[in-house]
Amino acid sequence: MTLRSAAWALLGFAIVLSAGYALNRGILIGSRIETAQLSDAYPVPFYKKHCKYLFFTGVRQVWTSSESTRAEAESSPCAALKPEPVIRRRRKASDF
Repeated sequence: MTLRSAAWALLGFAIVLSAGYALNRGILIGSRIETAQLSDAYPVPFYKKHCKYLFFTGVRQVWTSSESTRAEAESSPCAALKPEPVIRRRRKASDF
């Protein structure tokens, strides 16, 4: 194996590893704003922002924030990668 082919193999492995990590955490693919209200007795609406993430298992929608105005909800950011991974490491009982 030449040095050049080893470098390409290493680069390919790094790309596959990075893609796997990103899909485990969830890649942001979009968001939407939903209007909601607490009850009929309290008709003042609020706005919920849902962020969509792409995982190994498909697309999942995550509720991120609620604001009193639509402009505030639209300006609240979604994280590029979801904070919690899909596949979690298990800890041994001796680790506690």
